[in-house]
Amino acid sequence: MFRISTLRNNTLQRYSASAALALFFIFNLHVEKMAGQVEPTSYINNLSREYKNAKNDSMRIELLSKLASFYLNYMDDYILADSISEAAIETADKSSLPGLQFLALTRYIQSNDLEKYPEKAFAHAKRSMELSRKTHNPFDEWRSLKNMDTVCLSNHDSSMAYDFASKAMITAGKLNNDKLKVESYLDIGRCLEDKKEKLEALMKYIKAKDLAERLNDPSLLKKCYHVLANFYSMAKFLNKAVEFKDSEDILVRNIRPVDSTALMWIQYDRLTIDIANNNNRMIEKDLQYILDFAMRHGAQRLKRFEFALYRTHLLTANSIDQLYDLYNKKYPSELKQMLLNEPARFYLLKAYFTEKENKTDSATYYFNKAEQLMRTQSSFLRSQFYYRFAQFLIRHGRKMEAIDKLHQSYKLAKEADYLDNELSASELLDSLYSQIGDYKNAYICSLQNNKLQNNIYEWSMKEQLFRTQIEHDAQQHEMAVALEKEKSDKEIKQKKTERNMMAAGIGFLVILSFAIYRNYRNQKRSNKLLDAAKKQSDDLLLNILPYETAEELKLTGTAKAKRFDEVTVMFTDFKGFTQLSEKMGAEDLVKLVDFYFSEFDKIIARHNIEKIKIIGDSYMCAGGLPITNKSHAYDVVSAALEMQEFMNIQKNERCSRGEIFFELRIGINTGHVVAGIVGLKKFAYDIWGDSVNIASRMESGGETGKVNVSGFTFELIKHQFHCTPRGKIEAKNKGLIDMYFVDIK
Repeated sequence: MFRISTLRNNTLQRYSASAALALFFIFNLHVEKMAGQVEPTSYINNLSREYKNAKNDSMRIELLSKLASFYLNYMDDYILADSISEAAIETADKSSLPGLQFLALTRYIQSNDLEKYPEKAFAHAKRSMELSRKTHNPFDEWRSLKNMDTVCLSNHDSSMAYDFASKAMITAGKLNNDKLKVESYLDIGRCLEDKKEKLEALMKYIKAKDLAERLNDPSLLKKCYHVLANFYSMAKFLNKAVEFKDSEDILVRNIRPVDSTALMWIQYDRLTIDIANNNNRMIEKDLQYILDFAMRHGAQRLKRFEFALYRTHLLTANSIDQLYDLYNKKYPSELKQMLLNEPARFYLLKAYFTEKENKTDSATYYFNKAEQLMRTQSSFLRSQFYYRFAQFLIRHGRKMEAIDKLHQSYKLAKEADYLDNELSASELLDSLYSQIGDYKNAYICSLQNNKLQNNIYEWSMKEQLFRTQIEHDAQQHEMAVALEKEKSDKEIKQKKTERNMMAAGIGFLVILSFAIYRNYRNQKRSNKLLDAAKKQSDDLLLNILPYETAEELKLTGTAKAKRFDEVTVMFTDFKGFTQLSEKMGAEDLVKLVDFYFSEFDKIIARHNIEKIKIIGDSYMCAGGLPITNKSHAYDVVSAALEMQEFMNIQKNERCSRGEIFFELRIGINTGHVVAGIVGLKKFAYDIWGDSVNIASRMESGGETGKVNVSGFTFELIKHQFHCTPRGKIEAKNKGLIDMYFVDIK
């Protein structure tokens, strides 16, 4: 059986076209195990069917390119993405058609991590330029220039990239194609930003955004908002960065179907901005939320980036205990995966973990292993590594060895032009030399520190001047936009006046046609009233029944009962409700219960759970119906925890005001049920089965403020939630049942 680990073999750089195509269909069968959710499987299945039914090589190349992009951007597998793209190129080469060859080469550049194979990427881009001359298509000429500037920029050759991007802009002007101009403005901006010409880069980005807004092109606008958000984030204009992220979020939400993974990437970007804005402080549950999503949906690239963000945050905060728990208790499999994919980081983490376990010799061994593997990394990352290595050596009294590592950290930081790292290493060197009595070197380091502090001050002043200039230019741009709008409004007003004059001339014709129009309007009003009545009826029906059941009832007049093999049922009950209700007036009691149940309605709606019914002070709902899903247990338990959190907040607030408050018991069970409509008059949607009875026993056998789940539910949620086992407990008419409390954070 083909295994994923085969693809990760470091010696495997490329598959043949036939091998890549074979992998396409193999992964069509096995991607569900890899992804863990239905979304990737469905996507691969659709591509597989389309590929088998493709009528020409052009369609096959496009489908292979989509698959390559999926494996890179979703599954985080750049080796397989490269191999599939190469298969598309081989398919095109067999045809000997320049147009197909150009298409395959362009799609390679769009669908792959160009930094992994820089020489190959440059060769493909250069070949695309040669082919564009054979196709005699001006658009191909523009695309080939963009291919070259993209590859050069990925290799940080910003000067050459700028030349190609500028030529692409000239070609877009000749074509009079505004969409191509937007793309070229963005590329020129990226080149300028890479050349440290930030203000000029921003002007290009703003021109791209303004033109995209005039075109009202969502795809181009999304690119512009994303680039501007990143620019403002790097420039420390964090509020502005959030503003553009919000605009990007709105665009993604308005595209149907909504891409939930794209939304999670936006949340990831927001989180990085928040961390920068709050000096490395973050809300842990926000980070955990994105991580859980990535793991549930098999979004491997998002998961890797989120783990990296989490790891960097904890290392910067020196929270080694949390880092230890993250990789050794919560996600031990990720540590094993890191050994395969990022061995240098794996050994660095092992060094920290073994030090925490008081295994100093093992920690030294792992630091040395990481040092060997870090040699291929960037100067910036190596500088950070040597600084951390030195800190470890200092903690264990090995000052001379630490001095050697700090000199390496300083040298690499200087190569990377990273002043903060230079200063940190130099200051620590100054302190160490003083401690060992080497005052000459301490003095030299002290002089370096003063010089670096001055350089950092000058740099910060330049940055402040740059930010001031940005604010000024932004104000000027807003004024120009306002003037343009005012001018446009005047033109609209003038045209409106001209239309009014023309309207006066045809007034007689309007009066003449009024009688005909009135009959039409009356008929239309009647239709609207009928539509409004129908909508009101439908809304009332949907307030009683699930959408699918309501539709079945409207179409056939009946709704058949259905069996669901796996549903998670929740019961809630207020503690001492009868005694408390005797202390309240009837109106106040109803108002208070309505307040609690209305909030429960909102909570279960957020978690895709169906409300079943309310029995007195007991609230019943279920996940996994009327549409089946695999996340019902996770959804219901998450909702239950949110309910208890809401109840605790209400308890504290009402208690502080001396008001009556309720406490809640919650019981949850998973199993099969039968669901359908009960009765002929005042009918209701209900569920039956032994699983429902056990869920009720979970509630009655629980405790206030707790979420009590059965062993059946525990088996489905044990990897997402930490639970405390209660053992086998007697349940009325059900005998001994395994019960667990879900721990509330």
